[in-house]
Amino acid sequence: MTDQYAALASIYDRIGMNQFARMHTPQLLTIAQQNEWLGRRILDLGCGTGAPTLWFVSKGYSIQAVDRSPAMLAELEKALVEMGQRHSVQLIEADLRELPTALDPVDMVISLDTMNALESLRDLEITFKRISELMAPDKFFIFDMYTIEGLTQRGLSGDDMAFNADDLVVFRQNTYDYERSICTVDYHIFKHEDGEWQRHYTQRHLRAYPVQAVITLLKRYQFEVVQVLDAALRPFDLMTSHAPRLIYIMKKVA
Repeated sequence: MTDQYAALASIYDRIGMNQFARMHTPQLLTIAQQNEWLGRRILDLGCGTGAPTLWFVSKGYSIQAVDRSPAMLAELEKALVEMGQRHSVQLIEADLRELPTALDPVDMVISLDTMNALESLRDLEITFKRISELMAPDKFFIFDMYTIEGLTQRGLSGDDMAFNADDLVVFRQNTYDYERSICTVDYHIFKHEDGEWQRHYTQRHLRAYPVQAVITLLKRYQFEVVQVLDAALRPFDLMTSHAPRLIYIMKKVA
């Protein structure tokens, strides 16, 4: 499988693609604790360059970090080495839909800026089922997803300059397929390396799902809603609210 993130991995943090996870991880742990979550074992799914992993390990939590991109895991490994924490984290290369059976049981699964990469309800269901199998009752699954409204808005936003510096320029093209509910993001990356400009290209596909369909699948695999929040951490009313991006805080039940 082609590593779609190979072109992004080395610049991911620099251009701010880790910002959502970096900003929200401490707040989400606090919310979990306020809702009587207890535990030390964390699984960071779709960890990327590891904003949640790096924060949790700095606080003494036991971490397993999973991503399908070797390039992203390599960036996380570098950061862990710099922290002197390389042996504190188990790095696992795997697809969300094919999580290894050897994963240790966990007290929390956190997955930020990841679930929209699953391009079918079947993929989402397979992933939720496997996550549920890793967790005992009363443990938490926390993840975010762009809504249909959010990805539609993003797709209609067209082209923009995601980053502009003397040695790095990133252009982004956003389009939306209404039939498949998929936002395609094309990245055109220009890096000044070894005295000349190098061009790189990659593409991401983000699939949107109805909020109620997501919750129905979660309930099928023994998760109950603790809270659904918008990106500003305000409570989201499933019947009346609108938001481009939601955070789901779920608890495994018996």
